Amino acid sequence: MYQTGLVSISFRKHSVEEIIQEVRRCGLTQIEWGSDVHVPAGDLARARYVRELMDKNGLTTSSYGSYYRLGTGDDFVPYIESALALGAPIIRIWGGTRGSDQLSIQDLKNLAMEGRTLAEMAAEHGLTVALECHANTLTDHFQVALDFLQMVDHPAMKMYWQPNQYRSYEYNLTAAQELSPYVTHIHVFSWEVHDGQVIRYPLVHHKDRWKQYLSLLPGDHALLLEFMHDDRIESLEETAEMLNDWI
Repeated sequence: MYQTGLVSISFRKHSVEEIIQEVRRCGLTQIEWGSDVHVPAGDLARARYVRELMDKNGLTTSSYGSYYRLGTGDDFVPYIESALALGAPIIRIWGGTRGSDQLSIQDLKNLAMEGRTLAEMAAEHGLTVALECHANTLTDHFQVALDFLQMVDHPAMKMYWQPNQYRSYEYNLTAAQELSPYVTHIHVFSWEVHDGQVIRYPLVHHKDRWKQYLSLLPGDHALLLEFMHDDRIESLEETAEMLNDWI
């Protein structure tokens, strides 16, 4: 059964304590903590403090939302250490710094070699690594993401899924179906692009679409709300209520 939660970067200006309080009050059960503001990589004291607060409030850390990018030469060890201290079973990473149409086969193979190394490192500690579906990375087209996963060929390398606002509804249906066997968590929002601008809508705007997406993504996934349409923490309650009602 799906679990529902929040991506902490939705409210970068709010404290860990405020976010935990609101998540609990709104009937969500999980939080993905970001490495950019709330739980910086390598700050183990901070990670342990957040874990203690989560435990006290009966919440679960779904994942560690890192900003590790393949192909940049970053050190992955601090991310592993922080995930362990935080109690996060999954480390989210980004698929490089270039879009899929800018990658040669050799580029993809090189990234896959690194990806396998990360998966092996994570697996040694009982962790999973998961790519985020994101623009201007190798996951901006589901077929390239599938090619990458098959090249890595390791059970500790998985995927997040989210609708791609730059592509059609039909594309997103196909992407959800094709990536489903690899999906661990799902980022939930209702965005569209008009005249090159990303427009954020209340979650209800894509209610019918999300029902179709979720029908193609069965499993014990965390559905994580990512960004409110108006960036206000006060909007979390209504949005969380709708998400919980869907499932």
